[in-house]
Amino acid sequence: MKSNLSSKANLGFASVIFVHFLFLFLPASDINSIVSFYQKHNDKSLSTVMEKSDVFNLTEDDEKWIDKTLESMTLYDKCAQIFMPAVFGNSLNQSSKEFKLALELVKVHGIGGIVVSSGSVDETASMINELQKNARIPLLVSADFENGIGMRMIASNIFPHNMAIGATFNPNFAFESGKATGIEALMLGVNINFAPVADVNNNPDNPVINLRSFSEDKNLVSDFCKSFYEGTKEAGVIATAKHFPGHGNTIVDSHNELPVINGSRSYLFDNELKPFIELIKNNIQAIMIGHLNVPAFDTKNNLPSSISYNVITKLLIEQLGYKGLIITDALDMKAVTNYFSAGNACVQAFKAGNDILLMPANIKDGITAIYNEVKSGGITEARLDVSVRKILSAKKWLKLETAKFVNNNKLPKRIRFEEHYKLSKTIAEKSVTVVKLEDNLLPLDSSKFIKTFLVNITNRRNISDPHFSEIYKEDFSIYSKTTLTSSSNTSDYKYTLDVAKDCDLIILASYFSIRNNADSKSLPDYQIKFINDLLNLNKRIIFISFENPYVLSLFPDVKNYICTFSNSQSSQRAVLNLLNGSIEPEGKLPISIPSTVYKTGFKWKPNS
Repeated sequence: MKSNLSSKANLGFASVIFVHFLFLFLPASDINSIVSFYQKHNDKSLSTVMEKSDVFNLTEDDEKWIDKTLESMTLYDKCAQIFMPAVFGNSLNQSSKEFKLALELVKVHGIGGIVVSSGSVDETASMINELQKNARIPLLVSADFENGIGMRMIASNIFPHNMAIGATFNPNFAFESGKATGIEALMLGVNINFAPVADVNNNPDNPVINLRSFSEDKNLVSDFCKSFYEGTKEAGVIATAKHFPGHGNTIVDSHNELPVINGSRSYLFDNELKPFIELIKNNIQAIMIGHLNVPAFDTKNNLPSSISYNVITKLLIEQLGYKGLIITDALDMKAVTNYFSAGNACVQAFKAGNDILLMPANIKDGITAIYNEVKSGGITEARLDVSVRKILSAKKWLKLETAKFVNNNKLPKRIRFEEHYKLSKTIAEKSVTVVKLEDNLLPLDSSKFIKTFLVNITNRRNISDPHFSEIYKEDFSIYSKTTLTSSSNTSDYKYTLDVAKDCDLIILASYFSIRNNADSKSLPDYQIKFINDLLNLNKRIIFISFENPYVLSLFPDVKNYICTFSNSQSSQRAVLNLLNGSIEPEGKLPISIPSTVYKTGFKWKPNS
């Protein structure tokens, strides 16, 4: 045991090092306020005061647990604690080599957390429990549950996409869905939700955000994100705003390549950054950094924001004053791997200011690279302690030292509360948006249409869940039904047109993802031609968009156009309820449709 004199000497030296660290990385205004605070509370070490994260609002007893845990950790323990690898797929099988690797990472290396994805509820919860049982320090367990755990978990509740929630223009739905998702996540063992998506979808050709965003309106996005975060927090789960500094204004998917976000600093502050700034003001507990090249903030070529010191430390931490957890987006995405090796990506991302390194391309190489960088002095242990302390603060706020397990004996095969299912149904019905509609068409009168032709169409190889066509017959008769995909041949499209010529009502149920081909078209030419040929038949056509709401730009002559902003089952049923007259159209456009008069906030009215 060290003597008191030695302990005080070490504490004093650590304080000097930390003060030096502060003056290097913090703005003068923050330093002055901290020094003033320290002068008033000189019974505490300056390093301890600085390392606390006020987003978790911990007690003195909580801080004691953090101090004790941090003190017990070796340098290697600390290096491993900042890593969060993916644990899903074959890892759910606890006899698989993938699970054994995950167990080794937890038990031997001491990683700080994991991210889970698709699987069944019982298998996932059982796996999480087994890993938690073998963790000396409880694990942070994260997932992408943007619109419910059903987004990843089999046979679980799923809410309409964020843009559908935005179409209600009621932020309370964001609060309730965030809370419901948090409650269900905890039942599974997940304690961090990588949501809300705080990106402003101000580019209609965005192939990766789109329906995941609440709106193209920065104020709507801010309000809905704040409500989602508050609901998540009330459920006892950490919410994570993403993808800082904003992934909305791009036509490139960062899973495949590095997007460039253009605009001046002032423009980005007024638009892309607005939701993040509002969330920071409201003490959002975690922010995820996107893999985005933003020249206004960092002029280096091919440098993702997730690895940019200027974006993370200078902008997010210093200028915006953020003190919560900072998490990279997945480091195995091509926006990173195209330019950095696994180990170097981890080192540079940590040096840039991140606290948690998510899904590195090679987890062991990453841990080793961070460890060697600290040993060589490239990263100070004081800097490492700042991030580890934040991670421990999150774990303490979650009370993981006493509540890290879920009760497998009480866990059903599926998690689907009746009240949450009803909430999903309500959101879907409130979000269905009529953009164009002929007078007196709804509710549909079956007696007026002898031959109804239901055409499902997608620009993918298949439709994952054509629920609408399965339930349509509950209320209406169908003369014929077909599905057209990117795999359908020319004769399939010709046959469909031939059948349509003999029908008096055509329901065109579209499931178009937003894609950008080399010619910048979201739909292939042959599908555009087919729909135009269909419209030229001069038949009564109801065009339903279950996904891409912007497709009306390609077909401005459509007379009946309905958007759901989601392909969830609840959204598909909501359209049926609209057609049969069970509900009235209440949704408003949360986005503007290019080359049309339909702008954000538009609400259809009869005889308009």
